[in-house]
Amino acid sequence: MSKIFIDTNILVSAIIFDGNELEVILESYHRGDKVYISEHILEEATRVFLKKFPEHIELFETFIEISEITIIKKEVYSNNIIDIKGIRDKYDAHVIACAKKLNCDHVITGDKDILSYTNTNDDIDAITSFDYLSLM
Repeated sequence: MSKIFIDTNILVSAIIFDGNELEVILESYHRGDKVYISEHILEEATRVFLKKFPEHIELFETFIEISEITIIKKEVYSNNIIDIKGIRDKYDAHVIACAKKLNCDHVITGDKDILSYTNTNDDIDAITSFDYLSLM
C-alpha cells in the first residue's frame, strides 16, 4: 500500500479522458493505496472544469464527493510551502509541500516543473501516470 498525491492535470484527465490517468485512480483503489489531493488542487481543478469543461463540472463534483480521495486543508501544509526550494514554477510548491507533509510515496503528475524537481531531489518521488502504472 502506497500513499499517493494526485496533481491537477491527473485529476482532470482522469475524468475527461479514458487513459492512464483514470487507470492510476482505479488501480490505486484496487491496490489499497491512499490517494490525496490538496485544497489547492481542488480549487485549481474546479477552475479548469468551469473554464474548459463546464459540461463536466457536475460529474467532477460528484466524483469528488463519492471518491475516497482525501482532500488536505491548506492549513496542514501552507507553512511548508516557503521551504520548497529548487522548483521551477513557484506556484507548484504547494504540491511538493503537501506531499512531503503527508509522507507520500509518489506525486503523480504530468507537470514537467514538478517532474524536474524530483530529478534533483531524492526526498519526494514525482512520477508520470505511465510510470506509476509501470510500478505495478
